[in-house]
Amino acid sequence: MAQTIEIIKKKIKHSKKADPLAKQKLWWTIGHTVSFVLGVLFSITYFYHVLFFYKYRQWKWLFLRLDRTYQFIPGNTWTATIINFLPHIFYRFSLIGFVLSGSISLYQSWAGVSPSWYDLFGSGNFLAIFLAAVWALVGRKSFYRLFPFMSLSYMHLMNRDSEIENNIKEEEKATLRNAKILSMISYSEYLVAVALFFDTILLKDGTSGFLAVIYYGLFWIRLNFVMSAQVTALQVLEKIEKYTPEKHKHKLQIVEDFLYSKMKKCQNMTMN
Repeated sequence: MAQTIEIIKKKIKHSKKADPLAKQKLWWTIGHTVSFVLGVLFSITYFYHVLFFYKYRQWKWLFLRLDRTYQFIPGNTWTATIINFLPHIFYRFSLIGFVLSGSISLYQSWAGVSPSWYDLFGSGNFLAIFLAAVWALVGRKSFYRLFPFMSLSYMHLMNRDSEIENNIKEEEKATLRNAKILSMISYSEYLVAVALFFDTILLKDGTSGFLAVIYYGLFWIRLNFVMSAQVTALQVLEKIEKYTPEKHKHKLQIVEDFLYSKMKKCQNMTMN
């Protein structure tokens, strides 16, 4: 009797293909969470140093001279070194988190399209990513430089579901709810501009002039292409106009006309 050979076919379990969109959503959430949480931690350390400024500034010089030997936790141990270095880590990685999440948003916006440099520099998101990368790589720590990014991350996280689902109506409602935060972000940009100006004049560090040129260049681009920057500039001019002599008001009017013309161009581009 011939023997029969039974062939058993093993079922090959096909692994589920990873959803690239789900990964992007995950990294987007992680990036904004890192940006906000580490930004808050850095802010705590920043304001602690502000409150106790007399510990690291010399009173003999009217607190204008910095005592560079000051350490938050004195000593040369590994623990003291790590703790003293934590604010640097919080600051840099908070910005890196924003760059990560912002890059994902930018990628999704331009997926399947090859944008020109003109298109990118006309995008507020790209300018924010570029500036966050500059702050992360160069320059000293500053709460005012970090505030816009951690605030934007907070807004994105609070509005996470509608942004992921691309619910435009809910996004518009969220923008109205966070109008005060957006206004604070816009005004903080002017504080950074003023701070960079004085840092450059006072030679506070070797990168101030370099960063000022980059920042003012980006600021000019934002005034040309980003409507929120134009609106804030008009609000600032409106407040300045109250204290401007009559003979100089025509100069402010020229600037206002320029901003209104740019706003109209932005509106036309949005409608088209």
